[in-house]
Amino acid sequence: MSVIVTDTGFAADDFQGGFVPLKGGVANDCGYGIDLASDTAPDALAALTNAPMIRIDFPTFADGRGFTLAQLLGRAGYKGRLRAKGHIIADQYA
Repeated sequence: MSVIVTDTGFAADDFQGGFVPLKGGVANDCGYGIDLASDTAPDALAALTNAPMIRIDFPTFADGRGFTLAQLLGRAGYKGRLRAKGHIIADQYA
């Protein structure tokens, strides 16, 4: 079982679905998570507001585009789970 960092500390990862890339033409209400590349166009986010999990790629710790995507998802009304994938350091998360 994987351990993840949450707003309240460390926790077990209880997500049971797999992940598919956004470019695969995903459905909005699906049982799997969506993998977003750091260069995902902002206009593609509106179609993801009901996805159960979105995992945003951070190819390097110096690439902050994933934070922008997360903020835009929140503004679009996304209430599901967000995950970071790749290189992120604690100071960036806080």
